[in-house]
Amino acid sequence: MKKNRKYHYDEQEGIFIFDDEISINWLLSQVLQVPGLQITKISTDDIKRFLDKLANSDLRMPNGQHALYWLKQQVKEKMLLSEPKLGLVWHEITLKYRFIIEQVDQFLVGKTFKEFEDPEKPVFVKREPNNIEIHFEPL
Repeated sequence: MKKNRKYHYDEQEGIFIFDDEISINWLLSQVLQVPGLQITKISTDDIKRFLDKLANSDLRMPNGQHALYWLKQQVKEKMLLSEPKLGLVWHEITLKYRFIIEQVDQFLVGKTFKEFEDPEKPVFVKREPNNIEIHFEPL
C-alpha cells in the first residue's frame, strides 16, 4: 500500500476513505442508497432523482467542489475516454454520458425537475473500421 495516498474521514460511516476510491458509481450508490449501481445502466428517472438530491444538497467533494460540478467533470472525463472506442455499445455509453452532462447543466442553470426531457433514441452508427486501401499511380 502506498504511503502517500490521500484520504479523508467519512463521519457518517465512521471510516477513512481514500480519495482515489471516490467514483461516480460509489457516489450514486451512496446518494440513492442502493449498492452496486452504475451510472451508465440506471434509468432516466434514477438519474433525475440522483441529480435532484445533489442539487438540493450542499454536498462537497474532498477537493472542495460542489458535487454537481465534480460529477460533471468526472462524467466528461469518462465520455472523452469512451468516444474513440469502436462499437455500438461504446456509442450508447457515450450518448448516456452526454445526456448526464446535459442534465447536470440544466440543474446548474436552475431548471426544475419537471423540465427534463428524455434522451433521444440513439441512431445506429456503425463505427467499425472499413479497411479501405488507397493507391496513387503516376500519370
